[in-house]
Amino acid sequence: TLIPSRTALVLGVANNRSLAWASALSLLRKNNYDEIIITHHGDPRLQQSAQKLASSVNNSSDFKNQRVHALPCDVTSPDSLDQLFEHELPTILQKNQRLDCMVHSIAYATPKSMKGEAADAYSSGRSGLLHCTADDFQIAHNISSYSLIELSRRALPFLTRSLNDSEEKPGGGASIVALSYLGANKAVPNYNIMGPAKASLEAITRGLALELGSQHNIRVNCVSAGPVNTLAARGIRDFHAMKQDVELRSPLRRGVTADEVGNAVAFLASEDASGITGQTLFVDAGYSTVAGPAKS
Repeated sequence: TLIPSRTALVLGVANNRSLAWASALSLLRKNNYDEIIITHHGDPRLQQSAQKLASSVNNSSDFKNQRVHALPCDVTSPDSLDQLFEHELPTILQKNQRLDCMVHSIAYATPKSMKGEAADAYSSGRSGLLHCTADDFQIAHNISSYSLIELSRRALPFLTRSLNDSEEKPGGGASIVALSYLGANKAVPNYNIMGPAKASLEAITRGLALELGSQHNIRVNCVSAGPVNTLAARGIRDFHAMKQDVELRSPLRRGVTADEVGNAVAFLASEDASGITGQTLFVDAGYSTVAGPAKS
């Protein structure tokens, strides 16, 4: 029997430090995916970076018969979404090919809501959220959480393509994994509006897990990653202090790597996780489980 090729859509690649890129590599290495479609925001620098990453796989003997496509996707642009889901994806995915996995690694908040007046206000004893405008709130939630709904709806026809009824078997359905952070559950200094946005993302994950699991056997989960030095992390004030606190107080007394996060994404996308849906898996060296001062 011919084994169907496996394809994943990984959204939100910025550079080689991105959790999205680490997830793509883990899907190639751990899950033996045949094709990965990575997307970038569309900025010329990000486009060049994504294309270089794709070429690093396509031109490597380490990834035989595996291919990465780099495409633009701006979740705030209906035209960009139309281009990806109505033109690019149908071209890459032939009629008998399913999208087996979608990884959502997209987040954005306006700089002023993360670093400017709001962050300064926090340091003076007032909450940064207090200075968040309605526009700032809407932008953060639209890009960071609502986009999971929009992308899932558009991807559904590809995620539900029949593969010899394999989707009826346990573990045979497609998988959606979103990247989150502890700020969804705890008040993290300087995380400001991204905390509520990530909380929304995790709630959406649970809701989609219920809807897509019962109707289409699609599993939907989150990976809550510890602080990793990515491009997005640069937008968080005193990010280095967040990392240092994890290294000081986590049970493992260290931070986590992008590869560890990517491996968790690959696990949730695999049949080994066939009974897991609607969950948030913490990959943070245990930091989220402890409280109180660090042990000397």
